[in-house]
Amino acid sequence: MPRKSKKKASSTLQRQWTMLRAIPRLPRVIGTSELIARLANAGFNVDLRTIQRDLNTLSEVMPLASDQHKPQGWGWLPNAGQFDIPGLEPQAALAFHMAEAHLHSVLPASTLESLRPWFDTAHGVLDEHGNGLSKWPNKIRVLPRGLPLKVPVIKPEVQAAVYQAVLQDCKLSIIYSKNSDKADIDEQPPSIVSPLALVVRDGVVYLVCVYDGYSDPRQLALHRMRSAELLNDPAQRPKGFSIDGYIAEGEFGIPLNPRPIKLEAEFCRRVAIHLQESPISEDQTIRDSDEDNILLRGTVPDTMELRLWLKSFGDDVAILKPVALRKEFRDMADNLKDYYSD
Repeated sequence: MPRKSKKKASSTLQRQWTMLRAIPRLPRVIGTSELIARLANAGFNVDLRTIQRDLNTLSEVMPLASDQHKPQGWGWLPNAGQFDIPGLEPQAALAFHMAEAHLHSVLPASTLESLRPWFDTAHGVLDEHGNGLSKWPNKIRVLPRGLPLKVPVIKPEVQAAVYQAVLQDCKLSIIYSKNSDKADIDEQPPSIVSPLALVVRDGVVYLVCVYDGYSDPRQLALHRMRSAELLNDPAQRPKGFSIDGYIAEGEFGIPLNPRPIKLEAEFCRRVAIHLQESPISEDQTIRDSDEDNILLRGTVPDTMELRLWLKSFGDDVAILKPVALRKEFRDMADNLKDYYSD
């Protein structure tokens, strides 16, 4: 092929590839005038007739469709496979597969749906490869600590509205119930809230938000929302609010005291390695107490979460300080003794 012909063919291929990458997936479309502008920005100066000819030719061999309007809008068919050059590597395909399995409660439904072509492509890539990567999803599991509980059911329309409100910083009109009493639900008037952030904890999705007329953030479990409607009003964000700061203050630990406490407790030696590998605080110290026990000290939030954690050790732990916490556990032990005295 003559050099000029090669150069022209190369330029045409680059132009068409640039154009294909600019076309969205239906129901979204892009018009020919916008395609001309994008190509011009990329260094390709072409006229409308050339664009129309390219699109008509490419649509014969690729899953492209026109909306039949004037001027025309073009989009990839909804079920079109993801077209990448170079193709998706097996390692990247594995990452998409794992993301699909574990991000359902974290990402908005619209975002997950937009990733569907990559998920489908990832499945195909893994199926094509007979190496260890294709079997990896069947060789790894993520388990929760403690007794696994069934995840509460969230209404799809509620989840979609809440996630969209967080994404767009818009207010929500919600009906929220703290229990499942139908009478309570029927009597609940709608409330207007400004969404601030989402927190997923042990499979439960919480919306951190501010009610209209108030400034203190609240936590609302999505599965207790009976309805949620996206509003056009912009959300009101408290000055200086940070979700990391909010969590660090112990808000998701059910705080019983705004100040942290100096915990001092004796643990059975056999659990010492667990405490050394996973410290409870930055200032944690561990030393021998006697032949069978170790003494742990550390500064921790005074929360219900702390008590549940200490209870999980049963008689392998003895709280020494603070005195109030020791008394709390001693009273609990007395109650347990009464429960099992028969």
